[in-house]
Amino acid sequence: MKRYINILLLVLAIVVAACSGDEHKHAEGTTYTCPMHPQIVQNEPGTCPICGMDLVPQNAHSEGIEITEDLAFLLKPTNTTVVASIATTKPEHKSVQATINMEGIISYDPNRVYTIPARVAGRIESLQVKFNFQPVRKGQKLMEIYSPDLITAQRELIYLVRAAPEDKQLIEAAKQKLRLQGATDAQINQLVRTGKESYTFAIYSPYDGYVIGLNTTAPTASAAPTMAAAPAASGMDGMGSGATTTPAVPQPTASAGSEIQLREGMYVSTGQALLQVVNPNQLWAEFNVAAAAANALTKGAPLQVTFPQVTDKQVQAKIDLLQPFYQAGENFAKVRVYLPGEQKAAMVGQLVNGKVNYSTEPSLWIPKAAVLDVGASAIVFQKVKGGFEPIAIQVGTTENNQIQVLDGLQQTNVIATNAQFLVDSESFIRVKK
Repeated sequence: MKRYINILLLVLAIVVAACSGDEHKHAEGTTYTCPMHPQIVQNEPGTCPICGMDLVPQNAHSEGIEITEDLAFLLKPTNTTVVASIATTKPEHKSVQATINMEGIISYDPNRVYTIPARVAGRIESLQVKFNFQPVRKGQKLMEIYSPDLITAQRELIYLVRAAPEDKQLIEAAKQKLRLQGATDAQINQLVRTGKESYTFAIYSPYDGYVIGLNTTAPTASAAPTMAAAPAASGMDGMGSGATTTPAVPQPTASAGSEIQLREGMYVSTGQALLQVVNPNQLWAEFNVAAAAANALTKGAPLQVTFPQVTDKQVQAKIDLLQPFYQAGENFAKVRVYLPGEQKAAMVGQLVNGKVNYSTEPSLWIPKAAVLDVGASAIVFQKVKGGFEPIAIQVGTTENNQIQVLDGLQQTNVIATNAQFLVDSESFIRVKK
């Protein structure tokens, strides 16, 4: 009986040892995870470092979360693959009729802006030009000027005509001197006919147009003219040569800005700009075109000009100049066209619109909705095994809800038709390098 009891105790001890070994082996193979954050996995019990919840066993026989195949797929990082059941499309290789719309302004043609300078030094005695944009015509009197140099030149011619009428060459030289000082042939002929010099000399406009850049405001005391000595007429010898001295003539100072200081009583010096005249028979229309579309334009291409204020008015023109460089800080080029001045709708300073139609070079085109603009780059979602992944592309022009692809796609690629469906709240767009 005692022997039987010993054998029973030995069997019981073996069973207990075996159970204890199985339990310890199972505990060593168990992992623990957080019910709220399944990405937290540890080999021993504890708390979640994110939310502080107790970790639970992670296996098929525990009360924790079982990571099945479907759940593992959904837990993949969204910046690698975005899963959605949406329509797809392929890029099309074709040429598209495109339109470039531009905004511009009408301005002067600088080649038709003329400056009338003072041919001689003197003082303005009377001024017929009073305000900006005053119309003037060719041959119209602009002002009368008193000039000692002109008086001297007139006396020389009168003396030669009286003393040596047979010396045609010397008389012609005296006339040419007056012409270079701004005298017209009519004034010279009158001088020869009357034999009396004029103390004020009229200056006539050699151009038709409008006066611009005229500033008749009196200068401040700091801008007062300074006096400088210059030769003046006194006596002449028989050949018209003789030492001459003139009264001091004030030298003008530069006026503020680009406008011309002009008023009666002021002194002018030789070569000083008196006023500017612009001829409006030829005007410019200058447009700004985006850098991406500038390459599609060429000189001589037809351009349609419309006026926002007159909806039924259109002018057909051709591109005369495409600016070959960009101004500092600008991301657009300038396009210039000439407009005929007889167009009543075209006025300097007026805003206009321009439109150019052209055919693009054959390239890949995709729906505009398939492109996601993220600021620094354009993104499309290419279909891959199990979902979509974002890739960066280089885009060109946009036309009729389609956008041109310059680089980054091939015609065989399959992409999502609407990229907005793949946007989530995790800022997932990390383009594959």
